[in-house]
Amino acid sequence: MARVPSTEAHEAVLGAALKLMTDRGIEGTSVDEIAQVSGVSKATIYKHWASKDVLCIEAISRLKCDLPVFHSGNSRADVAGLLRHLAHTKKPEALSRVWPRVIGYAAGNPAFAKAFRARIVDRPRAQLAGLLRNAIDKGELRAGLDVELALDVLLGPILYVRFMQLTVAPELPQHVVDSFWWLHAAEFSTLDGKREKWPGKSATPKKSKDESNGRRPNGVSIHQIKIRRRVG
Repeated sequence: MARVPSTEAHEAVLGAALKLMTDRGIEGTSVDEIAQVSGVSKATIYKHWASKDVLCIEAISRLKCDLPVFHSGNSRADVAGLLRHLAHTKKPEALSRVWPRVIGYAAGNPAFAKAFRARIVDRPRAQLAGLLRNAIDKGELRAGLDVELALDVLLGPILYVRFMQLTVAPELPQHVVDSFWWLHAAEFSTLDGKREKWPGKSATPKKSKDESNGRRPNGVSIHQIKIRRRVG
């Protein structure tokens, strides 16, 4: 087999892997076939990639959309901007074709799924987690917020709708963020117009008699606070 220049060989292998994955799925693709289609020896392939799965993940990563960094200083607006990007950015056609094959393979291969998530899927989650922690530090969201659960709450509606439908309603990302902020803001309004902070995770004061009966010390019931927040 004629020797192919290194850079050209690298691209040829990735292209061949992507074509075979799209046509046959990852489980139906072998390194032998990738070598045959790319014109690069199997030995050379294994010098660059430890396994077929590692090779396939790199090939897929070439197709992913660029993720902007949202850092305007307005945490709420940045979270909404990130969700809008995930909701409305169209996948490249090649990625859309191979995506069902990837998801099907990942469902039965936990090791592949973990590596794929770390390389491709976790970047939006990591940026979103940073935005939420920044909002907590600035006192915009309540202390003690479960960030991992918050990520699922924010991303879940967007990813579900994208999976089930071709398009996401333009207003959905902002509605998701507004609802989340309403529930988890660091402060709330009581019926008498005062602003109070939710206690932090580490703050576990003993409940007073009023609080045990569902009322805060100022005489306003938790139910009334919820109503006030809805109205306000």
